[in-house]
Amino acid sequence: MATGTQSAPTATRASPRCICAVVGRKALEGLLAASREMGRGAGEGVYRDAHPWIVAQEIHTAAEAAGERLPVVFAVDEPLAFSHWAFVNWIDVRELHRGAWETRCGFDPLAPVNPIWAALDSVALAPSQEQLHREAVEPIRQHRQLLTAALIHPYAVCETPPFILQEGG
Repeated sequence: MATGTQSAPTATRASPRCICAVVGRKALEGLLAASREMGRGAGEGVYRDAHPWIVAQEIHTAAEAAGERLPVVFAVDEPLAFSHWAFVNWIDVRELHRGAWETRCGFDPLAPVNPIWAALDSVALAPSQEQLHREAVEPIRQHRQLLTAALIHPYAVCETPPFILQEGG
C-alpha cells in the first residue's frame, strides 16, 4: 500500500504544527551533505524511517490544503537536542509487506536550530482540537505539555517554534 503525494510546495507560511524526529549523528551528516548538494541545485533531502508516519502525512496534506508549509525539526542524539530543521515537501508512506513499513520524507535544505531552541522542552506537543476549543470558549488557562525524550519517538507532533513561524511567514 503506497500513500502520499509528492507535489511541489506552493505555500509560503509555516504551519502552526511541526514534526519532531530523532536522527543519529551519521544520519544527520548524510542529511547535511544532501543539503549542501541541494544548495548546488541537486535534488532535495530525504529522511527515511521504518515507522509509518501516517498521521504526519495527514497533517502535511492538511497544511498544504490550508496554504501552509509543515516544518520538520530534527533532534540528534548524544545528548538529545534539536539540531536542524526544514520545510517538508512531501511524505510518502508505504507498506512493504505485512507489518513492515517505510516512510520517506522529502524536505528543503536543512537550517541550523539556534542553540536557545536546542532543548527538547523548548517545544510543546500540539494540543488537541478539543483543548484549543476549550481554551477559546471557556475561561480556562492554556495548558501545554513540553516535549521529552520519551515523547519524541518515533516522531512527535508539536507546536511550531516561534523562530520557524517568523522564518516561514
